[in-house]
Amino acid sequence: MTYNYRDKLRRTLMDMHIENWNPEFMSQFDPEAYFESLKIAKINAPMIYIQSHVGLCYWPTKSGEMHSGLIGKEDAMKRLFDLCHDDGMAVVAYYSIIYNNWAYHEHPEWQMRDLEGRGSRATGKRYGLCCPNNMEYRDFIRTQMAEFCDYFDFEGIFLDMTFWPMVCYCDECRARWEKEVGGPMPKVIDWKDDRWNLFQRKRQEWMEDFALDMTAEIKKHKPECAVEHQYSNAVHMWNRGVNENIAKASDYAGGDLYGGIAQQSFACKLYYNLTQIQPFEYMTSRCYPALSEHTTTKSMDQLRASILVTALHHGASLMIDAIDPKGTHDRRVYEAIGQVHGEMEHYEKYLTRGEMAYDVGVYFNLNGKMDVENNGVKIGSKEETDDTMPHLDASIGAGKSLQRHHIPYTVLNNWKLELLKDTKVVVLADAPMISEKERDALRKYVKDGGRLYMSGHSAPELAEEFFGGTIEGLTQEDITYISPAEGTDWMQGYFTKDYPLVMFERSFKMKGQKNGEVLGTLTLPYTVPNPLGIFTDLCSYASEIVTKDDPRYPFATIHANPPGIFTDYPAVLKTQYGKGTVIWSCVPFEKAERFQHSDIFSGLIRSLLSEEPVFSSSTAPEPVEFVVFDAPEYKEKYIGMVNLQEDFRFLPVYHFDVEIKSPEKPVKVLKSYNDEPVAFTYENGKVKISIDRLDCFDMYTLCYA
Repeated sequence: MTYNYRDKLRRTLMDMHIENWNPEFMSQFDPEAYFESLKIAKINAPMIYIQSHVGLCYWPTKSGEMHSGLIGKEDAMKRLFDLCHDDGMAVVAYYSIIYNNWAYHEHPEWQMRDLEGRGSRATGKRYGLCCPNNMEYRDFIRTQMAEFCDYFDFEGIFLDMTFWPMVCYCDECRARWEKEVGGPMPKVIDWKDDRWNLFQRKRQEWMEDFALDMTAEIKKHKPECAVEHQYSNAVHMWNRGVNENIAKASDYAGGDLYGGIAQQSFACKLYYNLTQIQPFEYMTSRCYPALSEHTTTKSMDQLRASILVTALHHGASLMIDAIDPKGTHDRRVYEAIGQVHGEMEHYEKYLTRGEMAYDVGVYFNLNGKMDVENNGVKIGSKEETDDTMPHLDASIGAGKSLQRHHIPYTVLNNWKLELLKDTKVVVLADAPMISEKERDALRKYVKDGGRLYMSGHSAPELAEEFFGGTIEGLTQEDITYISPAEGTDWMQGYFTKDYPLVMFERSFKMKGQKNGEVLGTLTLPYTVPNPLGIFTDLCSYASEIVTKDDPRYPFATIHANPPGIFTDYPAVLKTQYGKGTVIWSCVPFEKAERFQHSDIFSGLIRSLLSEEPVFSSSTAPEPVEFVVFDAPEYKEKYIGMVNLQEDFRFLPVYHFDVEIKSPEKPVKVLKSYNDEPVAFTYENGKVKISIDRLDCFDMYTLCYA
């Protein structure tokens, strides 16, 4: 494994997915002008296009077609590479695989095909998709790789679009399925069907085979080149066929995401624990909210957050711009990025040191990115595009609550199960598809003294084992309640038996529970909620007709579904198992964007922590996120903090303290921006720092020598 530019954290790329039907396109591209903008932006590791989704090449290719806008200046992109190298930058090449319009049209036999036998552009879509199971297409990529590896000098390469954009039924996929499994390929989504699940595993295996093949081909030509595959699909839905397979084929993990600051914070922690070599890379656009708004740039505070949230996690930040069709760019964008990078430079010497410290691990199952209750959906139907991922929503919800309550957490994954042993509390938030291997690891973790919170679809086999009950299934009601048990205070007074905690989803029913303490019971509304909801008279369209004899027709109050049926089903349970502790919830209430639910969930997690946390703060406002890194080899600790506001202009936060667990008193505490000493106190094994004002980002160094 190689990654020779690990200390170069200021990165960018300029999208160049430009067609050539207009002679103006790319005609004004000037490598010197773009290079000057890179310097203005203080970039030290640019990613540069050598080809794009359009498939046209930016070198004089023999195997494909060069973009006509560069005819007569064929060495323009090579000139850009050379200028960057001469300035001391590391250069990362960009090459698109699977998405290749030129190859799609030149070789129809390489196309991905839907159930009707149509290619991806047959209905007017922009993207031409080639199938990675087509060995002739793979040979074409190998030929192109040999060409550009010989033509360009680069330290790394980003292989974009390594995933299944659709469920492919081309002849090559059918033949591979027939050879490895046999029989017809499944055509209907059914997560309760073994054959459908086998089909999904095969798609993941095929993508892993392709990704590893492409990595090996690059390494054959450039052994020291770092290879990164597109890994945004670590948090995208099941149909992409991506789990840990892409991490295995990449020297470092990274991808481009556009879901806002909360998603970025979660993804940074996920990438941190998935990457094979640090730092991971987080990409997002300078455009707001995404690249589709070509001329709208994020505010300065949004740009700061986009870059510095990644820095908080000791990752490499890559900002994405997009070239104008004629080959020009907006220099003002690079001036703004340069301003933020100028601020970031002051922290950089610390950002490649240490390891993240945490108490809680939110466990994210990369094989659980689907709604397992959404079955019977035909591939190719409109319903197939439903990208609901309850596990991701619950995991991000749990992460938000932990961040708001300043509980140190990271995001674990099903690939690196060895991380469990060093985690004090594991959160399994509505995580379906937990494998036997994972169940064994989680069982051992708890038995050896670990503490586990599990909810919803998470490992029902383990829940039954831990609590000695049987899970019957889900309620018919899709609005359910949790009533706290008499004599308990874990709901902090927010909810009572008569006024219970509400969730707008179905809950699991467990019967015969023999082990543990019942913290809460399941309460149901008076009637089964009507799927048509409220104010349906405002729309003439109804997806379903509910007749008078349907049990969902009557209601108690017209605007809501209040609680009315109090059951004996346990809703929240707590038990000891071996040396450890388990809390189970019948519904993932950690997912709800409600302050009460957030406080209650975080309170439960705190109750599972039996020792002082890595850091704590009772005075920091909710938007502040802290992350601590331990660097014993440097005899230092670092605490970073960021103001996580989803707005155009951030409001500063004032006057709060943070306490960092420390086995000894540091010699000094420095403000990492300028290495100036700051006042601190040390008492009861904790270093206390007072923060007068936080605008966006800051960082402090605890020095022990």
